[in-house]
Amino acid sequence: MKTTKKIVLFGLITVVISIAVVATYFYFKKSPNRPIWDYVPQDAVYIIETDNLTEGWNTLAKSNMWRHLITDPLFEDINESAISLDSLIRDDATMDMLFIDRPLLISCHLLPDNDFDFLFLVDLKEAGKFAFIKGYIKEIVELYGYNLETEKYDEYDMLILTDQETGEIFYVSIIDNVFMASYNKGLIEKAHKASQTPDWWENNTAFQKVTSETSGSSLFRFYVSYDFMSKYIKYYLSDQDELLAELQRIFNYSSFNIDFQDEQMIFEGATVLKDSVSSYLHMLSNISPGEMQAYRVIPDHMALYLSITFDDYMEFYTKLKEEFTFSDSANAESYSKTIEKTEKFFNIDLEEDFFSWIGTEIALVKLPPTANSKENDMLAFLHSTDIEKAESGLSTICKQVKKKTPVRIKEVDYKEITIHYFALKGFFKMFFGKLFARLEKPYFIYLDDFVIFANNPSTLMDVIDAWEKGKVLQNDEDYMSFMSNFEETSNVSIFLKGPKIYSHLYHFAQEGQKNGIQKSRELIVSFQNIGFQLISEENGRFSNKLMVQHNIDALFEHELELIENSAEELYIDEFDSLLAIEFPEDAKDGKTCRIFWDEDSSDIKAEGRIRDGEQDGIWRFYYESGNIRGSIVYDKGKADGNAIIYYDEDEGGSMAQIEFNKGEKDGYYREYYKNGERKTQIEFKDNLMDGSAEFYFDSGPLKIEGKYKEGLKKGKWKHYTETGDLFDKEKWKKDQQKNR
Repeated sequence: MKTTKKIVLFGLITVVISIAVVATYFYFKKSPNRPIWDYVPQDAVYIIETDNLTEGWNTLAKSNMWRHLITDPLFEDINESAISLDSLIRDDATMDMLFIDRPLLISCHLLPDNDFDFLFLVDLKEAGKFAFIKGYIKEIVELYGYNLETEKYDEYDMLILTDQETGEIFYVSIIDNVFMASYNKGLIEKAHKASQTPDWWENNTAFQKVTSETSGSSLFRFYVSYDFMSKYIKYYLSDQDELLAELQRIFNYSSFNIDFQDEQMIFEGATVLKDSVSSYLHMLSNISPGEMQAYRVIPDHMALYLSITFDDYMEFYTKLKEEFTFSDSANAESYSKTIEKTEKFFNIDLEEDFFSWIGTEIALVKLPPTANSKENDMLAFLHSTDIEKAESGLSTICKQVKKKTPVRIKEVDYKEITIHYFALKGFFKMFFGKLFARLEKPYFIYLDDFVIFANNPSTLMDVIDAWEKGKVLQNDEDYMSFMSNFEETSNVSIFLKGPKIYSHLYHFAQEGQKNGIQKSRELIVSFQNIGFQLISEENGRFSNKLMVQHNIDALFEHELELIENSAEELYIDEFDSLLAIEFPEDAKDGKTCRIFWDEDSSDIKAEGRIRDGEQDGIWRFYYESGNIRGSIVYDKGKADGNAIIYYDEDEGGSMAQIEFNKGEKDGYYREYYKNGERKTQIEFKDNLMDGSAEFYFDSGPLKIEGKYKEGLKKGKWKHYTETGDLFDKEKWKKDQQKNR
């Protein structure tokens, strides 16, 4: 049942009942006024509350964000529904008597078979004291195409209205002063049962802790119960069982006051954790908040930035060990034994070599996907109080691990920055939690005051490229302006960019989901910035803030950004990634050399011949799936001739081609879409883009044309629509835009 249709029918039924109320108003029986919260079932996933549904509706109806929302294909019926409801509220005299300015609660509840439904509760106050004339109501509802039946539940009447056309059923009941309605009969029955144990929510200590942060002066309030929210999210993210189980295990309730404005929503309130469990967040609730700093080096095209901050990491580390010791002795013993065993086997001191240099922040970052991205591609940024100490400590660990394990991967240099390999399996999951579990034997680099880890070197190359060009969050005026709405110091902060998140959602969605996501592209992209922050207040309790920033022009701006950046979003670095793969020192001369993805794996990463201690002839490279990734021709250890990158598919077509001359890119670089259409053609000379540059739509027409000189944009650059019309033009000099 669509939510939009539920809302329309809810409005219709209230009008029908209202007419009956007017007819019998002076025959009402005496009944008590009960708090509306007495009727909210205890298994609510979330609850939306307003003290004035009229004012709440008017605020929504005037909001630009709401107006944009109802244009989305996913909400195709909502515009008509909204207009109908608006007319009912504003023009009907009986509605004015019953529902104008009344308190409203909407609660969401889980149902069997991965479904959910809503319960609507309205406090009718004095207007609720009436009895139904069932025969009269029956005549009215039949005019609207519904059949009416009445059923007894306890001593109360439940009205059952059936749509004659669709067969859909709507349930309505009134107890004392509370009007309740739902498409699910069980929720009406639950509301009846809830009223038999009054004050359950008022006596819920954990819930009252969060509601103390929300005031009645706020037009909307929003409450979340994580016992049920994690199951609700699982309907959409079925592959995140571990994280959702952690969410349910750790969190108890959150509450928010909602400030709904034209182009943004601000949620502010509190979150409480469960008292009976141990977690990193419990530790953080007892730690002074720290300052975010990773934005200084995070690429500005990030999709997600999750920051965990503390005033002093070693204080957090010490409290973590104490918590294990006093509250979870079994885990404490396992934790201590793991450290002891690891240190003894590799002859290292983890506290000195690793933990002692961590500063105020540990951040998790996701970048928008490229053609070869995997869902577990992620970046971990560890701030350092002493980067030289970090280099020394990690160097010690890597050397000792290399002595004990057959690590085949060597250090490589990219733009004068060394990419190292950290071969301690399971380290990040053990010491930084399940969020970082996908960092298995990562690569890492040193940049500014940060040690940055990633699952593959290509992702680190993206970070290095962005750093070199100054394209980091610190230089993104839009992001910094949005970030200024939050506290400088916090315990946990999360920032997302709608346009980049859309790319991530679409790229990794299952085939059956892609169409729906694509239809909602404009809406998803319009949520330009999303931010969430937790700040410790006391043991197990945080203040929180969530802000959503809307921009109706974001799709246009995103499209223009994509067009402007097309010349930089190339797969050329994929060739650099292949060139960076080095053969093992024990490779036999004159024989085929095979490099594997992992020392414990038989999956081939690269293979080719070694002559006189150097790569020679055709070398082939493979994805972890086993599909061919690319081929490069070598002559005396240097790439020389045609090189090809393929898509990761069973019959993968060419993704990109380039000519090498004695190790340098020289000639035309070409890219292709999966459908085989040309995507890019750029001239290279002496390893730099130099000459004409052309970019195409996947349907064939020209998208961009311009020129490079020694790697920099030069002269006129023109951008076209897919129909061939000139969309935009720029003038460049030494990679600096002069005018449009």
